[in-house]
Amino acid sequence: MALSVASQFFSQDAAASDVMSTSEKVVELLNMAALATNDSKITMLKQVQELIINKDPTLLDNFLDEIIAFQADKSVDVRKFVVNFIEEACKLDNELLVKLIANLHMLLKDENVNVVKKSILTMTQLYKVALQWVARSRPTSERQESCWDLVSEMATDILQLLESDNDGIRTHAVKFVESLIVTLSPRTVDSEIPKRQEGDISLEQIPTDHPFLKYNILRDVGKQALKELLKFMAHPAISSINLTAALGSLASIARQRPMFMAEVIQAYETLHANLPPTLAKSQVSSVRKNLKLQLLSVLRHPSSCEYQGPISTLLMDLGTGQAEITRHLPPPRDLGRKRTREGGEGGQKKSRTDTPLADDDDEKDTIPHPTLPPAAPSSLSATDITAEFLRPLLAPESVANL
Repeated sequence: MALSVASQFFSQDAAASDVMSTSEKVVELLNMAALATNDSKITMLKQVQELIINKDPTLLDNFLDEIIAFQADKSVDVRKFVVNFIEEACKLDNELLVKLIANLHMLLKDENVNVVKKSILTMTQLYKVALQWVARSRPTSERQESCWDLVSEMATDILQLLESDNDGIRTHAVKFVESLIVTLSPRTVDSEIPKRQEGDISLEQIPTDHPFLKYNILRDVGKQALKELLKFMAHPAISSINLTAALGSLASIARQRPMFMAEVIQAYETLHANLPPTLAKSQVSSVRKNLKLQLLSVLRHPSSCEYQGPISTLLMDLGTGQAEITRHLPPPRDLGRKRTREGGEGGQKKSRTDTPLADDDDEKDTIPHPTLPPAAPSSLSATDITAEFLRPLLAPESVANL
């Protein structure tokens, strides 16, 4: 039924009243937070974030400066809140990157370790957000280019934090570098894609005619990041926790970007032969167990076929039985599909997995199988595969040459 003119007037007035009440509530909370000196300050600021990020995003621009001003607060938790707020605001409105990236840059250089770690985590997300925003913008602006230059500078700063004196900062830097390598390399048909990263940008999505994002330069940045990560893992004084993080990141990179699998396997071989002398006995045992789990997760990947020899040798050296190795071989249909692709007939994209990037421990024991039917049907069992491998080696000519 149509509303009367009076009813419409009162409805509009009530809506305006709601907006004003939200705005007034934000003002009240910000004023109270500015005077608070205890944990209630964080509670109030989180209420403000809820109101202007989730309830009424139209208010975000009005109160942005007031919230960012808290980055100078003496409280570590308040500064960490500001870092998180910057992330949520920029995800909601990518245009805010131009205004807020400089603030995040300052927080990345904070004197407190926990603020730096929080800033690295935020940059792990915002680097991808910024790249996607800049890549899709048409036309681009000078402010966007300046913003991207600062984002790139911050990525370089975090790479250098692999040499930080703090274990926690180094571990967070490892996860950032992993994400950087995956982002600045192309997805392939064999790339595993964690569900939470399905919408993330990767190198093949960069337009070839972009005015300042250059494919080759970005690719080289990703390759250099991989070199830095491999160098970091080979350091003789690396800590157990950093080594564990690096092992997981390299396995994740190998599964998501199979073109780097050779480098990853070689790094695992080098580590196995030269474990850091600074590790205690219990740490050596833990690292060996972790190395085994990561190798098994890589072995299950369809692209591991040509590396099954060195992977199996490493696994046996680590005490893995042949039966367990066989169980972790890629399913026969994946092997069949791999052969078809190598013959030039494959073009079907591999299904994506549900394993999130950050949950490396969850990936170790259970790696989801592709669900698409194979391009070339195969009914080979593990025994058949082994027989096919051994048959040419046991030919009369080969045996005669032994």
